[in-house]
Amino acid sequence: MQVYANSNKPPLKTIFLFIAVVLIAFLPISSSLFFIKNDAFVGYFPPKFFMSESIHAGYLPLWNPYINFGFPQYGDMSGGYWSPITWLIASTVGYNAYTFTIEILCYILIGGIGMYQLTSAWQLDKKVRLIAGITFMCCGYNVGHLQHFNWLSGTAFVPWCFWGYLLLLNHFSLRNILLSVLFFYLLVASAHPGISIGAFYFFCSVFIFHLLKKDPTISLKNRIKELCISHAILGLLFLLLSAGMIIGYLDILPYFVRGEKISLADSLLYPANIKTWISTLLPFATVKNDAFYNTDPSMRNSYFSLTLLLFLLLACVNKKNNWQKYLLVTGILFALLSAGGIFKSFAYKFIPLIGYIRLNGEFRIFTLLCFIIVAAIELNNFINKKNTFTGKTKWIYYIIEILLLACIISGLYNSINSKNSLLYGLSNIFQQDTIALKLKTLIDEVSFYDTLWIQGSIQLLILWVIKHCLKFGNFNLLKQVVVADIIIASLLNIPFTGVGKASVAQVQSILNQSPKGIPSPASQPIKNIDTISTEEKLMIGDWSMYSKQIGVKSEVSYPITLKNMSAYFENNEQHPDSNFLQYPFVFMNDAKKNSSISIENFSPNKIVLNVTKESLSQLILQQNYYPHWFYYTDKEKRKVEKAGINFMGASISKGSHTITFSFEPVIVKWAMLLSSILFVTYCLLLFVLLFKRPSPSLLTK
Repeated sequence: MQVYANSNKPPLKTIFLFIAVVLIAFLPISSSLFFIKNDAFVGYFPPKFFMSESIHAGYLPLWNPYINFGFPQYGDMSGGYWSPITWLIASTVGYNAYTFTIEILCYILIGGIGMYQLTSAWQLDKKVRLIAGITFMCCGYNVGHLQHFNWLSGTAFVPWCFWGYLLLLNHFSLRNILLSVLFFYLLVASAHPGISIGAFYFFCSVFIFHLLKKDPTISLKNRIKELCISHAILGLLFLLLSAGMIIGYLDILPYFVRGEKISLADSLLYPANIKTWISTLLPFATVKNDAFYNTDPSMRNSYFSLTLLLFLLLACVNKKNNWQKYLLVTGILFALLSAGGIFKSFAYKFIPLIGYIRLNGEFRIFTLLCFIIVAAIELNNFINKKNTFTGKTKWIYYIIEILLLACIISGLYNSINSKNSLLYGLSNIFQQDTIALKLKTLIDEVSFYDTLWIQGSIQLLILWVIKHCLKFGNFNLLKQVVVADIIIASLLNIPFTGVGKASVAQVQSILNQSPKGIPSPASQPIKNIDTISTEEKLMIGDWSMYSKQIGVKSEVSYPITLKNMSAYFENNEQHPDSNFLQYPFVFMNDAKKNSSISIENFSPNKIVLNVTKESLSQLILQQNYYPHWFYYTDKEKRKVEKAGINFMGASISKGSHTITFSFEPVIVKWAMLLSSILFVTYCLLLFVLLFKRPSPSLLTK
């Protein structure tokens, strides 16, 4: 039997349910009572904020002059520069603490709806698809990585890419090719490079699996021919659409510190090691005991509901269809890769591109994707075959129940015996005045042993209700149990891994101190540029990224580091360039002699200066020396000179001159224009094709 893709679109009621779950599961964030801490505002918000300010001021955001003496914004692989969603927000409502927070929640929502749509490929019951979508949306990966913006934005499009690619493999049509191209572009343009690399290998494995499947309706020769044609068109259209992104990244790679393969030792950092998979049963137990897990807290949570864990284990011991076999093996391989150690060492040496990935834990999103689908198929089989709570299901249930009882007893015993427990610190919690302080104190008082008995007790209650649902075939109640389960798990973990104690309003109040638009920087020594308090820096990062003044006193921690800039800061104490801090962002190298400099016009990509000098000299602009920078003097165009280790200079003759420094990445701009035109064209063409007779979806095999 064939089904059509359009018949499986999520109804409006389902979409509203997904929205409600996101708002409740991430209530500390959706309510704006707390802001997303650490990397979110420190590392991912500044480039988006700059893009927004630049566009609203009427400038194309090509060069960011504020972060560490400037860099080409289009080369930022972490900031989502090439994502159409980033451009849409930046050019309309603009980026602030609220819109940035909403965008993160929207990516989580998109991922959940994508999983709901993806599972239609296996013709699963709508209740099962809903369970799969909600668990993917609120899985431990998303909860643990709230601060890693481009991990969530990448995760959002992985199930959509899978769905579109399966449609294309099943039926070669222009509609399905365009669908796949757009989803793959959104993934690569939005995601951290590690997720893009992982996705490449994941979809290569999907292709191989599809190729090896037997299809009696078509010969292997014709299948290979059709696949070659469809993938050649897919690749060509994707490369054309990605022209701007590819050229932009190639432009910066020779000058980028992280543009080369990292060391083996660095590539083994921050794994989701085997110990962290305790989180599939007890997610709350990963928020404490750093010595035991020996990895970053954000890498530890891989929860995807107790119900799907039970059916994943059941799938392992039951007879599996081909898809389940493939996904189970693929999920395990990605789990081993994310665990680091010997598995990552092997991949580092023998698998291309893996040696560029520093944070191994991000690969586990593909594991969770696979495991959720395998478990969902098994749950669907259980429902369709009208199985009862007997046999293997019963034994797996008892094993989980015994494990939970053991965790509860062990946790309570050690909490009481060691007196290291929130039970002994309740008075400290109640003494705090505000909700934020109460929450902070609670976080400090909770011990690892507390997490065992608290989460164990919750899970045991949920398990008993699951047993009731399976025993009496009440799958509507089971759906509600999964929703409650995943919401509770999210709310328990978010205070530890996702949010800081300040509110979104407090963060925005700091950002409100930033001057509007792109003003001309003050002509003052860089060492005199104002800053903000340490507490405020911990919330939003260094003030130099927002002050709209050019120059920093010391290197700002940021993912994009140019080699010359890195050398400048490394030698700043010994090298004469350290004296540059005594001068404004633009000055004469012999400033003690009579001279004058005034700013006629300033934008991120062009600076027009009126200069008067009584003798031959060099005008120094404290921006990172980088290709595509030129200066114009008396209508003569020249390449900028290198001043010291890192900065740009222009030779000035005696007299009065108008000097213009201009950033002109011509090829990048043309490629950007091509990508923009093609994106709009693809979308319009796909919109027209969607109103035609829909193409067949996948068959259940």
